[in-house]
Amino acid sequence: MALQFILGFLTSFVAATPPGLLNLTSLKISLEKGKRKSYYFAFGVSIIIFLQTYFSLIFTNYIHNRSSIGESFQLIAVVLFSLLSIFFFYKGIKEKKTQKIKRKSKIKNTFTLGLLLSSVNLLAIPYYCSVGSTLKSNGWMDFTQVNILIFVLGSGIGTFALLSIYNNSASLIQKKMGLISRNINVILGGITGIIALITLIQLLN
Repeated sequence: MALQFILGFLTSFVAATPPGLLNLTSLKISLEKGKRKSYYFAFGVSIIIFLQTYFSLIFTNYIHNRSSIGESFQLIAVVLFSLLSIFFFYKGIKEKKTQKIKRKSKIKNTFTLGLLLSSVNLLAIPYYCSVGSTLKSNGWMDFTQVNILIFVLGSGIGTFALLSIYNNSASLIQKKMGLISRNINVILGGITGIIALITLIQLLN
């Protein structure tokens, strides 16, 4: 059970690490409205991630229980992680300008904002489907209801933990955003490339 929690935590932590809509919005709220408001936002985001991860794993398990479809889904996972790897490497190499956070905003209910922005983050579902497919294919996770819930709990907490780091280091991160973005994207490119390779090897075997 501890393994499922750790896997959920790490996969969501990694997914939320690159500077993007959710974590930069959280950073912006922290700078403008204070840490308390940014935690409300992070909590709203984490709830949606919890739900998205749950339904993604349920769907992945359903697909894998049908062998012919399951093999096709593994191939899709290989393609998706390969594309993500290329994207992160490209972004890490080409991105040279420091990202800046606009300081003007009219944010009222930050918890609701977190729910809404996380809900329209459509990349989360295919990401967790691919993660689930990789974990199941390599035998790292048995998709029982209990294991899924523990993994999902870990993913929600992992997202909240990463956003909390953004919140508590807002001023420093804003100053170092360009350097952080370049390094993180190259690292993530390597991670997703390795996952794609592992999944491909598993599929060929």
